[in-house]
Amino acid sequence: MAFFTRPFSCPNSRLSLLCEPLPPPIGTLLRKRERVRARYPMRMFLTRRWRRSRRLYPLSTQDSASACFYRIYQFLVIDWTVGLRNELEYFCTVHPEWAVADLPDPADTRNPARYAALAAVTHVLCEAFNRRIELGLPRGTPPIVNDWDELARRPRIPERVPAWAERVPPLEGLLCIPDGEGLYVEDGDENVFEPFRKYNILMRQAHIHFI
Repeated sequence: MAFFTRPFSCPNSRLSLLCEPLPPPIGTLLRKRERVRARYPMRMFLTRRWRRSRRLYPLSTQDSASACFYRIYQFLVIDWTVGLRNELEYFCTVHPEWAVADLPDPADTRNPARYAALAAVTHVLCEAFNRRIELGLPRGTPPIVNDWDELARRPRIPERVPAWAERVPPLEGLLCIPDGEGLYVEDGDENVFEPFRKYNILMRQAHIHFI
């Protein structure tokens, strides 16, 4: 099985080359956690190799919002805190032009669980980024702030969930995803990850907030 799958969000096969390939399904990710980690080494000089679009055309060394979004989905599913936090910060601060509401619809008609999880991830992005915005750290805030007055003058624009994510229905049955230690959270527990529970996916709360 290919690690990334096609077709993806473009129903027209002629346009599919222009779209990001869908990431692996949840089951594949859980069976190959270490392979995911190996695919995305976190050393700074190595991140340049994989922070890029995977579209077939046009070939590019530049990254895209959808490619980063799909990486965050993978890191959430495999419960990889370091990768998740780094990628959330990268999406938020390095690419403030990537509005969450503008993320293209994956239109994943082949795998309802993956589609529901991707919809849940958009809620995660909004929760993580809006928390920073409420604290006075708008998108694009550098790691080291030298001029707090200038930062205070920047507009604070809250992130919104894409319309397509609101239309994705919850799964018919409850899907339970184990954490990195293979343990499951009980439904109703205070550590249930609410953005995913909304879509009938039960998993442990991830560490999504960063300052």
